Amino acid sequence: MALLQPSDPDDAAGFPRLIDTQLGSVAEDRLATTIQLSAPGTVTVALPLLDLGFDLYPRGIRTLRCHPVQVKARSFLEPDGEFQASVGSLHADPNGYLLMPFIPPPDWQLHARLWAIPIPEFLKIARPNGDGYLFSGYLDARFASAANEFLVDTNRLHQQWLDRIPGWKQPVRAPRLKTDSNIEDVPRPASRAFGKYGGLWLASQLMRAGLENVVLAQDRLRVDCVDLLLHDLRTYAMGGLAIHTSSVNPRDIVQIFVVILPCLDDGALSDSAFVIPSADIPTLTTVSSDRGDPGYQGSFRLDQLAEKMRPFAVPTRQLGVTLLDRLFPTQHR
Repeated sequence: MALLQPSDPDDAAGFPRLIDTQLGSVAEDRLATTIQLSAPGTVTVALPLLDLGFDLYPRGIRTLRCHPVQVKARSFLEPDGEFQASVGSLHADPNGYLLMPFIPPPDWQLHARLWAIPIPEFLKIARPNGDGYLFSGYLDARFASAANEFLVDTNRLHQQWLDRIPGWKQPVRAPRLKTDSNIEDVPRPASRAFGKYGGLWLASQLMRAGLENVVLAQDRLRVDCVDLLLHDLRTYAMGGLAIHTSSVNPRDIVQIFVVILPCLDDGALSDSAFVIPSADIPTLTTVSSDRGDPGYQGSFRLDQLAEKMRPFAVPTRQLGVTLLDRLFPTQHR
């Protein structure tokens, strides 16, 4: 994130300034926390594994209602109180937003107001400047400006920004699973590191296949079944993945909730992985319970693959490309 700073190493008030990358990181962390606190239990924020132009991905929990956000922060204002920001590069995602906060020293906290501007509207408001754009405005809206419409209170981001996004407040339509006493209780994996290993491996394959064209983003702490968000920067389509790494028992049977990465005892991955659309999970599994939380559980043989699993099998070495092709089928790779 490129942030303009005064020419003096210390700002006008005599406070040592943060370097650009530090201020960018502080702004993103402050905003991610504020967004989640503004709507407790209903919104999460994913962070990209690699910065390809967007900094945050707010998403409604248990949905793929997600909007990419580019953050442009300033730590000082002009002498007359004007906020100015330069945007050097911008993906014109019609569902994306620019959030522009003021974060002054010495506390480096978010100002009471900020701009939350849809990218299509920002392109109308900002002034072209070479390959980028210049934006200016006043946080107190002292002068009439098209940007004033997008000023929001920092402590009311849910009501004044998220809730106004078309479709954001639509009810979540998800099947309700029965939780009667006949449901088998399936314990959590003995090692969270084992599951993380599979997720990191898959992320590396997706990054290698997508390169600069696909953003991979992940919640700092998982709150629902979405392990990875994928954002195609050519079509601006969004996709989500639930990743579960499974062990193989001595009879060569994979125990699953949702299986895509069978892992052998020596840590090597099986030659075959499984890509299962979420709509097909109920037909392949049975309802189970994870410490009281309803879910799905099932098993299948790996050496003599069941007919029902064959449509979902893909060579593990081609998993990254296969997933991107199925998530974003209009793009030739």
